[in-house]
Amino acid sequence: MTSPTSRPGAHPNAVLGVIFTGAAAALLLWWRNTPAINGWGVWLTNAGRVTGLLAGYGVVVLVALMARLPPLERGVGTDRLVRWHARGGRYTVSLVVMHALLIVWGYSVTAHTGVINESKTLLRSYPDLLMATVAGLLLVAVGLVSARAARRRMRYETWYYLHFYTYLAVALAFSHQFASGAEFVNNRWARVAWSGMYLNVGAAIVWYRFAAPVRHAVRHRLHVAAVHPEGPGVVSIVIRGRHLDELDAHSGQFFRWRFLTKYLWWAANPYSLSAAPHSPD
Repeated sequence: MTSPTSRPGAHPNAVLGVIFTGAAAALLLWWRNTPAINGWGVWLTNAGRVTGLLAGYGVVVLVALMARLPPLERGVGTDRLVRWHARGGRYTVSLVVMHALLIVWGYSVTAHTGVINESKTLLRSYPDLLMATVAGLLLVAVGLVSARAARRRMRYETWYYLHFYTYLAVALAFSHQFASGAEFVNNRWARVAWSGMYLNVGAAIVWYRFAAPVRHAVRHRLHVAAVHPEGPGVVSIVIRGRHLDELDAHSGQFFRWRFLTKYLWWAANPYSLSAAPHSPD
């Protein structure tokens, strides 16, 4: 649901400022844990570390943008959040691919071996790297199905549920960051801060995307009272329920609803309000 305008929301520029500040903090973490860089292989490896840190941070930002946080939806607006999410998704997937390629390339140059052989060595030698590889492939797959050409060829519900693989990818890649990331191996406070960022965003997802909708459904007992055809492919749905004044909703907002029918129960779709909730005459 979009949030009522009567409550304060986060300013878009402030949100962008927080996002870029976090990215700068990730770069500072790399800088503080990096000695002098000498040699082409070391340069490539450090470029891989930087892209890996930014990818790990970027995927959390992407999830947070779609966590339905009320201050973000009130201040930034869902449409703008979706655009930021789509643009950031392209950058993040690119960073994931660059991270993998640069790390393998840098290690192979340093070890004076081929890229294929070095890839096998890394997969066998580094903890949790196989899970991280699966996570990277999942993110790339989600990015591909989100491309405009692909989305036009699939149902909204299919695209919607394929996006849930992002959560699996985040979970699979998390341990790899601490097991192999030079910025975290010997830096307890970095691990605490990074874990806190992931845990807070994860808690927001659980609450605002799963628990809160169930709570609202139980509290308000929304149900379809009538359906009125308005024109070709257009219908109005009359919704009734309890305690609707608590929603503080206004015309022009939209709610994400799933209807308990054979074809509509498994995905939430946006429905805009033509009028604010009111008592029946």
